[in-house]
Parts: sequence; structure tokens; C-alpha cells
Amino acid sequence: MVSCLDDPDCIRNADTALVIQFKRLLDGKNDTLVFYRVEASGTDSIFYGQDPDVLDTLWGNPLILSVNPYATSTAFTIYLPVLERSLSVEYDRSARFIGDDCGSEVSINNLRISTTDFDSVRVINPILSAARTVNIEIYR
Repeated sequence: MVSCLDDPDCIRNADTALVIQFKRLLDGKNDTLVFYRVEASGTDSIFYGQDPDVLDTLWGNPLILSVNPYATSTAFTIYLPVLERSLSVEYDRSARFIGDDCGSEVSINNLRISTTDFDSVRVINPILSAARTVNIEIYR
């Protein structure tokens, strides 16, 4: 059996993973995030914590969420121990036909913040890719 992924022409670069790195405002180093869960609006998707009463911790690691590849925006709610914060992103989508055996892929690019109630947020990489590099930094 031969898979389309074995074909060098079938390399997929697109991904729906949005990578968010929390940073400390004072020194710019990666911050530890303690939270209950992250939800995407309009879906039943819950990222990370499945139990709403159990805290989860990312020790300086990025938060990896999935944007909706069938829409041009996704809104997230991050439930922190004392409050909740929202982050809505908009993006452009483009389809690329890879091949008869491989099908197509949807690329997400031109990522931008539409609304948020975090104090300091910036897009540092507007293209979501299989490399999963940081797309957004949030300073706290």
C-alpha cells in the first residue's frame, strides 16, 4: 500500500492550530498559565480541561487551540481561576489542490485580533502552519 503522504508532491503545510504564548510583561519570558478550560464559541469544543472544577497548568508552554477552518473567525473564552478572558481572531482562508491522490488543504493566513479583553496582545506570525510556531503573544 502506498499513501499519498509518501508522495513528495503531497506535502501538507497547512494547519488549523493557533499557537498562543503567554509572556510576562516585566521581562518578556514565557509565563505559566493556570486555567480551568478554553472553549470555542458556537461549538461544543473544550480545549484542555474537560472537568470545569479542575485547574490545568501550562508551565511556560504555549496554548494550542484550533480555529474553525470553515469560517473566517473563531472566538475563544479562557476560564482563569478568578475570571474569564475572551480572544476573537479573524483570518483569511485559501484552498490548495495538492493532487488527485492527496486532495486539497485549507490554509489559514492573515491572522488578526478582532476583539479581546486581555491587556497586551500581538500577532507575531499571521500564518498557521504545520510547524506550529507561535502566532500570538499575550503579555500579562
